Amino acid sequence: MKQEFEMSEEQLQAIYDISRNQTSVIYVITWPGQDSKQDIANKLWKAMADEMGFVWDSVEACARGKKFFLAEPKPIVMPKTSAELEVEKYVGDLPKIIKQIEMSDYECEGGFLKNNVAFIALKQMAEKELMITQCKR
Repeated sequence: MKQEFEMSEEQLQAIYDISRNQTSVIYVITWPGQDSKQDIANKLWKAMADEMGFVWDSVEACARGKKFFLAEPKPIVMPKTSAELEVEKYVGDLPKIIKQIEMSDYECEGGFLKNNVAFIALKQMAEKELMITQCKR
């Protein structure tokens, strides 16, 4: 869902300058004549989007005035916890998971996990995966 954003006078002036082909005030690094007005305008919108937190190519006009526009806000990405980062080290690495489980000596009602038939089958799968991976190298 789009929300309303307000640009500064300087940002509005920069957009006007692009349309008048007065690109010297724009802080885009480029050789003269290299970029089209559209390219320069896109760079300006991308810079504004990074600064203000919206998806740059979702902008549309707003009836409230020239400085206002509608755009999709960028999704807020929550930083991963240390536990999530630790779990990611094991994702997709079955042999590493098996090794970690064996080191833990986990015991449940049926006894030690490393003696469990299902765990032994899983360990064999991991060993086969490891052999296949090593043969490909």
